[in-house]
Amino acid sequence: MPIALIVEDEPLLRAELRDQLHALWPELEIGAEAENGIEAVALVESLRPDVVFLDIQVPGLDGLEVARHIPDATQVVFVTAYAEHALRAFETGAADYLVKPLDTGRLMQTVKRLKARGRDGNRPPADLWRQLSSPPAPVTYLKWLRASVGNIVRLVMVSEVQFFQSDGKYTRVATAGGDALIRLPLKALIEQLDPSQFVQVHRAAIVNLQAIDHIVRDGTAMEILLKGRTEKLAVSEAYGRQFRQM
Repeated sequence: MPIALIVEDEPLLRAELRDQLHALWPELEIGAEAENGIEAVALVESLRPDVVFLDIQVPGLDGLEVARHIPDATQVVFVTAYAEHALRAFETGAADYLVKPLDTGRLMQTVKRLKARGRDGNRPPADLWRQLSSPPAPVTYLKWLRASVGNIVRLVMVSEVQFFQSDGKYTRVATAGGDALIRLPLKALIEQLDPSQFVQVHRAAIVNLQAIDHIVRDGTAMEILLKGRTEKLAVSEAYGRQFRQM
């Protein structure tokens, strides 16, 4: 049974990758998980995994530095928020790369490549080189939403949304002109929003950075106060890192 090590400092992303691997590759044993590069190097030496899923941006030692401590016989899959980092990853002998947010279909391709790589040698597949050398497709983000207010359907410009919040089977769309509801869940919604403008602050909330008035800290807890609103949005520990320097 092959053994894998997951190196990822974000608990939710780590759990998501673990769960998807269980579903797509049941015979793979997740031997251990690491939250930083120093811990990862120690686990590589003690666990001797067959596969390491390695986030490029982890504290301590970054993923590329960790990779230098991984034996050639161990397959490495880099996980990154930026596809352009993958080319550097292959200089360390990586077997494949995954771009956040994780896509199940893309992960399935990676699983197939990992299984086949022992037969095909250590070079990355030719189609991966083509993907990396080709210019990235332009990214388009959601511009407007069709939202419900009672029996009325409104067209809401995404740029005017102050925050999104889970509300039972619906998602609340909060704007200065009033609130509305959509059926799109937050998990699907965040993938369609411009990350330079919208960030997830809780498993149940996404906020428009331009709508933030200030952030209140109480020990490790944080709350967001919005311009022109009385609501406070809690920032969960899993999503709090992006606000630590604010």
